[in-house]
Amino acid sequence: MHEHPVIRFTRDLMVVSDLDQATAGAFVRTVYQEGMHDGEQRVIVELHRRDRMIEELERELARLRAEEPGGG
Repeated sequence: MHEHPVIRFTRDLMVVSDLDQATAGAFVRTVYQEGMHDGEQRVIVELHRRDRMIEELERELARLRAEEPGGG
């Protein structure tokens, strides 16, 4: 099983710095949480964009169907 990135990066940070485990762990957790939050926000924005595009395409499809002979 793979170890969690927070654990791996905490250990890596301790190797390259003079930080103790508690300090390195707190820093890595903060960075990890901020990255997760940023990623979630990007997904939300993308989902809203996708939903707007779907709505526009559905309206266009309905318009085109209404213009077809015998449509709408």
